[in-house]
Amino acid sequence: MSQVQQIKEAIDIVELIGERIELKRGGRNWRGLCPFHGEKSPSFFVSEEMQRYKCFGCGETGDVYNFLEKYEGMTFNEALQSLSEKTGIALKEYKPSLDDDKRRQHLEILNLAKEYYHYLLVEHKAGQKARDYLKDRGTNKDSLKLFQIGYSLPAWDGLVKYLHHKKKYPLVALVETGLVINRKGRHYDRFRDRVMFPLKNHRGQVVGFSGRSLEADVKQAKYINSPETKLYHKAELLYGYNELLQSIRKKGEVIVTEGEFDVISSTQAHVNNIVAIKGSAFTQAHAKYIKRVASKVLFALDMDSAGIEATKRSIPIAQELDLELRVIKLGDMAENVKKDPDDVARENPKGWRDLVKNSVSVYQFLIEVAVNEHDPKTPEGKRAIVKDLAIIIDEISHEVEKDYYLKEIAQLLGVKQGVVAQDIKQIVARKSTKFKKRKTSKSGEEELAPVLTRYQKLEKYAWFLLLRSKSDEVKKRAAELSEIIFENKIRQLLLKKVIEFKPTYSLEAFGKFLPEDFQQLVFDLYLQPKYARNIEELDLDKEWQKTFKDMRRLSIQEQVTQITKELDQLDSKQTKTEDEEKKQSELLEKIVKLRAR
Repeated sequence: MSQVQQIKEAIDIVELIGERIELKRGGRNWRGLCPFHGEKSPSFFVSEEMQRYKCFGCGETGDVYNFLEKYEGMTFNEALQSLSEKTGIALKEYKPSLDDDKRRQHLEILNLAKEYYHYLLVEHKAGQKARDYLKDRGTNKDSLKLFQIGYSLPAWDGLVKYLHHKKKYPLVALVETGLVINRKGRHYDRFRDRVMFPLKNHRGQVVGFSGRSLEADVKQAKYINSPETKLYHKAELLYGYNELLQSIRKKGEVIVTEGEFDVISSTQAHVNNIVAIKGSAFTQAHAKYIKRVASKVLFALDMDSAGIEATKRSIPIAQELDLELRVIKLGDMAENVKKDPDDVARENPKGWRDLVKNSVSVYQFLIEVAVNEHDPKTPEGKRAIVKDLAIIIDEISHEVEKDYYLKEIAQLLGVKQGVVAQDIKQIVARKSTKFKKRKTSKSGEEELAPVLTRYQKLEKYAWFLLLRSKSDEVKKRAAELSEIIFENKIRQLLLKKVIEFKPTYSLEAFGKFLPEDFQQLVFDLYLQPKYARNIEELDLDKEWQKTFKDMRRLSIQEQVTQITKELDQLDSKQTKTEDEEKKQSELLEKIVKLRAR
């Protein structure tokens, strides 16, 4: 047995997945809300017997390795190493690929850079200027330690000397991590004389940095960030996610803001369920990481046009994962007073906590924005307000909630609710080609889900029953089924494997006996939640007898139909050869035998 298989068999997939999402037993399987797409009714199944999972909503499926690759963002070898450590099974034959070696080296370099920058800030005399700067901003020692904040020297090659000359890492690797710039063969530090914020992925690994200038110099950027690399992807990163994960999970909601100091000052004001995105774009990756630990998102973005547009763009992303969206109002829009969480949390910690407590729904916020931008008393203003809100209100998935906001808009504008609803309907219809997503084929035509015939449905149900049969019945029933199944050649081959299986049948043992592609097929046929839902109420023996009888009847009908077509073709000929007459007799005899069964 290979080490990969040995480790796989030592892991209980139900326990592994259950540590990350809530699973509840349903018959012989476990089910829960899918971690890979948003849903309100659980369609994610985990089989203890097959040691596999499948979501019947989005189609994600696999084993323990696939789950860690998808859920944790690991490579296969990282998943293998992680499970090796969990089981205590040493990877004696493990040889990392070149890509894995490079990834590990880059992570080592970035982690060493974090430690180097942190040392310069908290212990070295060169960091005094940065310590004074942070003290003036109210950043305490606990925050320096929690977020591992650091300082980069003003020198052009401070980090190069440490990581290349002292630690012997190649310059090309330093460039690939984004820490060092190569300009015409000259290598120098990207970050110089800056407060350094390590940027970690959701697994707590340092993948990049953000550097804040200490000087109010208009010639240089206030903040510079690591460039996109194989490890650092701005669209996936949430600053503070890893450090504050337990607080976020406990609260069940997360505040999303834009800056590292927003997160730091908020935690010092005892609001610890907060993260920062890089830039103002809230992405699907952000939403997926948040969905794992929280059900509610509170935006605390800048209240300028960019922040408002970012809030609007976030709505469909949040809706897709069934995340509730709210907004923390930072200032007074009417008086154009705008602040950020860092300012509020430092100046008035209680005030910041109150703002968080008094957050409003994203729809309420956008209604206020529209009313603030246009005069609700004039016809032109009323029209502009409805136009601004049309797509947003139309995309509300819950009808009760949609009705509530339609009523509120109507009251604000002093018109009937039906008028607002009709106006929104017309605006959306005009823009439907832009906003409505339709699944299309390469030719541009809509794809329709295939409609199963009566026989195909019976065949799938027969497999469902077969795989749940008593061990002494399985081979007998498989043999019966093999005589009549004619639509699916792969399943016909699978039946042959059931019949050839020598040990006493069990689903777990049979699954291990099969190649990987057949394992997935068996798993899909075994689960079938449409039938599994009522399995406790079924008499499996009676269901099998009825299903097999119906399948045999339909199979005979189909064969008779096909033979009749052949006979019709032969009958249409005025003269027949000797072979054709012989074939006609054989076909007639075949029909008689089929009808006698």
